Order: sequence, then structure tokens, then C-alpha cells
Amino acid sequence: MIKKNIQILDTTLREGEQTPGVSFTISQKLEIVKMLDAFGVDFIEVGHPAVSADIYKSIKEINKLPINAKTIAHCRLKKEDIEQVLDLKMSWVGIFFGTSQSFLFDKYKIDEKKCLEMIKDGIKYAKNNGLKVRFTAEDASRTDREFLLNVARVAENAGADRFSIADTVGILYPKKVSQIVSFFVKNLNIPIHAHFHNDFGLATSNALQAIQSGATCVDVSVNGLGERCGISSLVEVTMSLNELLKVKNEWNLKLLNEISQYVKNVTNVSLNDIMPITGKNAFTHNGGLHVASVLNNPSTYEPIHPNKINRENTFVIDKFSGKTALKHCLKKLGLKFNDQIIERALAEIKSNPQITNWTDKQLSSLMEKLNS
Repeated sequence: MIKKNIQILDTTLREGEQTPGVSFTISQKLEIVKMLDAFGVDFIEVGHPAVSADIYKSIKEINKLPINAKTIAHCRLKKEDIEQVLDLKMSWVGIFFGTSQSFLFDKYKIDEKKCLEMIKDGIKYAKNNGLKVRFTAEDASRTDREFLLNVARVAENAGADRFSIADTVGILYPKKVSQIVSFFVKNLNIPIHAHFHNDFGLATSNALQAIQSGATCVDVSVNGLGERCGISSLVEVTMSLNELLKVKNEWNLKLLNEISQYVKNVTNVSLNDIMPITGKNAFTHNGGLHVASVLNNPSTYEPIHPNKINRENTFVIDKFSGKTALKHCLKKLGLKFNDQIIERALAEIKSNPQITNWTDKQLSSLMEKLNS
């Protein structure tokens, strides 16, 4: 029996909303938060406020709810992102930054020294402004172990309250999870969190192994929603902890079916959509940072090349999209644009969060309007 307290961070409103085709209304988000709080999760990740106005507004409304769970906002290692979190009067911020060579050199185009400086400065800025910080090393599972330890120690010394290991492309398996998590539990003094993607169908087993190896918190989402094939499932993780590992928490397990059914009904996402390897979303990207990176180097957010199984990657245009993704799609359609039009087009797209996948026809119509 695992006797220590195990925490659950639910990220349905952030990671889950990055599932292609998913965009929750504010009222739906409020209902999900109330359900998750009644169930008994410890943290609720409420979104990345810099992405769109509707996410920012939804966080303001969530903050009015009298809940027991800690709410945490997602942000890049940028002062302007942290300042938005401060404006929202959050207590916790989840700062993420890619630490693998692929991310540093292909995505950010910086070296390891600059990476460590940025992490230290960003965390200190958040801490000096009164925030509690969970720092996530994105793509930690493909980061050199010694450099990742340097990252973790810099984060800890800068004041981070939690260090999170992210298996961003879902390449870990339980034995590897055990090695990585136990190493960081041994070498750090702050609690270890873990975030597992399900690209090979191992997210839940990896979450269970992380806890058995000393992690104090794992990330989950309702029905396993998330980018590509999603992440560890709230239902699977908590029921497995309760039944198989005999972890005793004050979770209201009777609510799991209700929560799952509610999210299923409002998202209309089939489990086949997020099935590893062959599911519709397995090589689909919509987050602006993700698309920009995949266009430059597909391996940043894909564990295998889709050609290996006779597939190709696809990009969704929605409120999470950025300039690079939009320009790529417009070029494929042969549509004319300039930087000013791209800015106006993105503003229009982000102001219509109910459109979860802008079709070629809708994009053509939008550009015709903006070019007239």
C-alpha cells in the first residue's frame, strides 16, 4: 500500500481543450470545475490565458467559484504570460519550457546556457510577484539526464515549488518512468509531478509507475482528452490507484461516471479519435506552438513519422492557432495575405472559439472579407 498522499492535477480545461474539435463554453467549464472539485482533485489547470480572450474570461469566472481545489494557470516562460496570470489574481502558475536538444535548437534556437538563464529569470519573476510555481520541463523524456538535472536544480534554486516531468510525445514505458522519476525524487527536495501523453497507449500505466517511483502528483484529463492521442485518464488513474495500488484518498468515486458522461456529451469526441497510432487525431496538431515546431521539425511533437504507417500530419485552425499555422494553411489554399491581414485574421479566429476547425471554405471567405 502507498501510504503517502497522492495528488491529482486535472487538465481537462487546458490540455483537454487542445483536443482537435474541442472548445468548451464558459458555462461548460464552470460545470466541469464544480464536478472535479466535488470529486476531489487537488489541482485544476484552468487554461493558458494568453491564448484567447475566451480562455482569459473563463478563468476570471472560475476564480469566483467557492472550490477546495487549487487552480493553476498555464503559461510560457515569458513575462507577459506571467503578468496575465498575476492580473487574474491566481495563486499558482504552471510555467513550461522545452528542454530537449530538439526543442532548444529547432524550436527556440538557443543553447543550454541561455535555457538555464531563462528558466531562472522566469521563475524568479513569478516568485518575486507572489506566485507559487510548478515548473514543467517539456519533452523531459528526450532530454539528456544530466542536463535535465541541471534544469531541475536551477528551477528549485530559483524557488519553484514543484518540478514536473513531461513525456511530451508519449515515448516512455514503465521501466523508463521508474528510472527517471526515482532519479529526480532522490536528487531534488521539492515534490515531483509527471505528465504523460498516450501516443503508444501507455499513459495510464506510466502514471501509476510514476507514483510507485515517488512522484507525488500526476496529470490527468477527463476521458484522457488532449493533444493527439491525449494523456492519462482521470477515471483510469484514480480507479487503478484505489483498486490496484490501494491508495486511500477522499475521492468521490461515485461521481466518475457522471463526469465522464458529461464531458463526452459536450465534446462529442469518440475514443477512436484519440486512439494511439491509428486514431483520427494521432498526427493532428492545433496548438500554435505545436504547429510551428512540427512544420520546422516534425519530431518535436510526433513520436514517429506518420509516413511509417502510411499517414500524414494535419493541422487544425482554431483559437489555439498561431501565425505560422495560419500562414501555412493559407499558402496551401493559394490565398493572398500580408502580416497585417494575418493579425486581423487571427483576431477573428480567436474571437470565434465555437468554431473548432476552420474549413477551407471558411478561411477563403474570411480572407476575401479581409482583402476587400
